[in-house]
Amino acid sequence: MNITDNELDKLIQLITLRTGIIPRESHKTGIRTYVNKKINELEKAETSYELAFHKYYSRLSTNNDDLMELINESTVNETYFFREEKQFQFLKNKIFSNWTSKKDFPKIKIWTAACSSGEEAYSLLLLAKACGLTASVIASDINTEVLKKCSEGIYKASSIRNVDGGIFKYLLDDYKSKDGMFKFPQDIKRYISTKQINLSSISMNNDIPTGQNIIFIRNVFIYFSREMRANILKTLAERCLAEDGYIFVSMNEVASIDSDITPDILEKISDGSVFCFHKKSRRS
Repeated sequence: MNITDNELDKLIQLITLRTGIIPRESHKTGIRTYVNKKINELEKAETSYELAFHKYYSRLSTNNDDLMELINESTVNETYFFREEKQFQFLKNKIFSNWTSKKDFPKIKIWTAACSSGEEAYSLLLLAKACGLTASVIASDINTEVLKKCSEGIYKASSIRNVDGGIFKYLLDDYKSKDGMFKFPQDIKRYISTKQINLSSISMNNDIPTGQNIIFIRNVFIYFSREMRANILKTLAERCLAEDGYIFVSMNEVASIDSDITPDILEKISDGSVFCFHKKSRRS
């Protein structure tokens, strides 16, 4: 027996309550398939489907491991190296080049706040390195499985695209093996640390990254309500971003972040089709 629409909605409400994530219609099919499998396994030990569903819901409500498994199935983690390459071009030509020209500029801190499987973290690290900057990167996500992939630092050839991100392929040449995989050595991986962070509750989290010069938080705001977007952006700007730092969201999310939810200490700046948020200096 398969779960009903009402039962699926009940489970999705639980996901949203715990994570702030509002799964899109296109993601519900995968969630339904996963949940049906879990309930059918339980049903073999119970006297009815109804008891099996009740037991599974109770486990999700009280067992964090079970809930995390469902969350891992509920989040989409498709990404690749140097995705939305225009943003990386902007970083290289306008931000990193400016910082490199300052001889006393310290090691920069970068946080990729929805890192997925980690290609974004390595892209940022390699670009900073190529520009002559020493950087440390924090890669965070709510999905524990993708954080493991990031820590391993091994990626398939499909993690690079010729159309988008292709102009930076040369930065990956040293890490491409004969089998076409990208494998990062320890002397690269040691600059990247992983951390599980639930963005929906960062305003109450006392253990979040601070003093970050660059924050990438891309392709995640589409899953949050307007109120949640405002809360996350406020926390990032006030507690996590260093003075004169920058926040990048996905280029298709910029329109969802208007002046009404942008903190006063942030200014939206643009360069052609690239937009980002800059933290104003206290002296300005």
